[in-house]
Amino acid sequence: MTAKPTSLEVLQGGLLPAQRRQRIVEFLRSHGAVTLPQLEQALAVSQSTLRRDLDGLAADGVVERTHGGALLKQQGYSAFEPDAHAATELSPAEKRAIGMAAAAALEPHQSVIFDSGTTVLEAARAVVARNIPLTAVTNDLAIAQVLGAAPGIQVHVLGGQLRPGFTTVLGPSVIEGAAAISADVLLCGAHAVNAGMLSETSAEVAAVKRAFAQSARVRRLLVDASKFRAAALMRVLPLRTFDQVLTDDAISEADVEQVRTLGVELLRVKP
Repeated sequence: MTAKPTSLEVLQGGLLPAQRRQRIVEFLRSHGAVTLPQLEQALAVSQSTLRRDLDGLAADGVVERTHGGALLKQQGYSAFEPDAHAATELSPAEKRAIGMAAAAALEPHQSVIFDSGTTVLEAARAVVARNIPLTAVTNDLAIAQVLGAAPGIQVHVLGGQLRPGFTTVLGPSVIEGAAAISADVLLCGAHAVNAGMLSETSAEVAAVKRAFAQSARVRRLLVDASKFRAAALMRVLPLRTFDQVLTDDAISEADVEQVRTLGVELLRVKP
């Protein structure tokens, strides 16, 4: 039986409990999985209240509770296709902090591959703010547009087929273009990191990430702490492929230990 909400819970975030739980379900339909800190930030509601919301949704058979969050139960998460626009709603401060750290590590006149994704997009914005000269390669039109606003950045956009509903370009032409590149740095995102492996919901996205990894001398993975979660359908690369993982300080100690056991440098940033 679901506990009766208190008056404080009704007031938090300006939503009634039923409205709040509907919003949580909407987030899950857009993302497949969410963490308590993400929901706290998005809804301005305490984690204790959100735990009760998730427990109630789990009792109703809507969600599956995980350590620190939940998965949408009605559809398989491994094949879940995220909503491109909804990805910007969760962990925005964490993504900005990670992006700023990634940009700060770049040196003038380096050649940099910018993978697709909202966290890599934040790195592109931070690079433009730094106003350093770079040669950039990307398969993401939104990232290309951001980088193209900086006069000191030469932008190469790899051609191919636009992924429906996204700003990402995919296909054999992108992979062939990546094979012709020898870049200094790769800034790479991921849908999920689990058991020392990156994974994606799309085989085409996974193939492009593998091609990018082969075309860069230094590989940096940019993922907020919520990306350490259940694996998606398509395996991409072992985590040990990367020289450095940049994440936020909400990462669990178990995930910290896993990254370090693989011999990968870990940088935790505070939003």
